[in-house]
Amino acid sequence: MAKVIWYEPVIKQVLYAKSGMVGRFVKKRGGIIQTLARTQVGGNTGALRASIHMRHATDPRGHLMRVGSDLDYAMSHHEGTSPRLIKPDRPNGVLRFATRGQIVFAHLVRHPGTRPNRYLTDSMRKALADTFR
Repeated sequence: MAKVIWYEPVIKQVLYAKSGMVGRFVKKRGGIIQTLARTQVGGNTGALRASIHMRHATDPRGHLMRVGSDLDYAMSHHEGTSPRLIKPDRPNGVLRFATRGQIVFAHLVRHPGTRPNRYLTDSMRKALADTFR
């Protein structure tokens, strides 16, 4: 039977350092997820697409990869919204918005809701599925 000698500094470098094999693998997968998410996400202004970021960190448990956006409406875009009433903040106030090139004023808007666009979870599944084929 062969004798295996573990050289702990090398094992720690490979497993826990950002520049080690595992760290490079995690960072590469995070970059793929970020790219796929930016490709799938919709938006009129491109602000959500531009705000999708990737953060790679380590802690005693191992590597941590975060891909997402800090914009307040990112979760609504990802999960969708239910139909709802939109009312002005002030009593007797009016809502002002543009639609089809015209300015419209209303006291109440019945928003139909939005379908989810799961740009993060879809991208994660694609990136990880390619890994384990």
